[in-house]
Amino acid sequence: MTINAKAIVDCRNATVFQAGHCLGAASIPAAELAQRMHELPKTSEPLGVYGDEQSLDTAVKFLTEKGYQVCQQWLWTPALLECLRAQGQLATGTHSQRLWQPAPLVASFVTEWMPAHGIIPSNGLDIGCGAGRDLVYLAMHGWAMTGIDYIPAALQRVQQLAASQHCTVTTWECDLETGQNPFATIADGHFGLVCVARYLHRPLFPWLKRIIKPGGILIYQTFMQGAEQFGSPRNPKFLLKPGELAAEFANANILLDDIEYLDDGRPVSAFICQL
Repeated sequence: MTINAKAIVDCRNATVFQAGHCLGAASIPAAELAQRMHELPKTSEPLGVYGDEQSLDTAVKFLTEKGYQVCQQWLWTPALLECLRAQGQLATGTHSQRLWQPAPLVASFVTEWMPAHGIIPSNGLDIGCGAGRDLVYLAMHGWAMTGIDYIPAALQRVQQLAASQHCTVTTWECDLETGQNPFATIADGHFGLVCVARYLHRPLFPWLKRIIKPGGILIYQTFMQGAEQFGSPRNPKFLLKPGELAAEFANANILLDDIEYLDDGRPVSAFICQL
């Protein structure tokens, strides 16, 4: 058996996975794929998928419809199990490979900016956290993370993702756009890190400055003017102007102020500052 795919999904149920699976596979049962798409890699990354006949058919059909390229698929059989055993590729237990990645800016903050600037993990806040890849990744690297979102289902996914990575996070269901200060009960300087990805609500800016401690970090990555040429968002209130964050946080130590581009061509801010 030759495995070419770097990302492998075991689409059988979790109990069967624990009894024996391909080394380096992620356990995502076919019936749970729709709720766990945030655990998959980018659609541009080819996938290998295996399972019993029913789960394999269901998973391959679903993934293909969602734009994934299933480059390899295998039917789980006793012969395949023995082949994996002979090749030293058979594993048992609950460990499921992590296929998802945080935003590249968050990953580079952890691997490059934190060591370079002597940043020690403390309390962190992810605003508009969605399914939680960024905040779980930060929690995996020592930050005591809280994630805010107004969608309960998203926060459930955050907790599931954290559990899969054996870390603990706090979730907070909150509508940030009521006009009221959502951080009124939070002490000044409570957070050593605030990160925001693909979300822009300018009235939050003054409150962010209050809740980040002196020397704390703001990471901001969201859509910039020009993104409307490629799709959403098109509303100007959701699009940053060039230099807007640098002007808004002019009193901070700006560590990075750049523009990155998503795979579809949309420009996004790559902004890190130390207050």
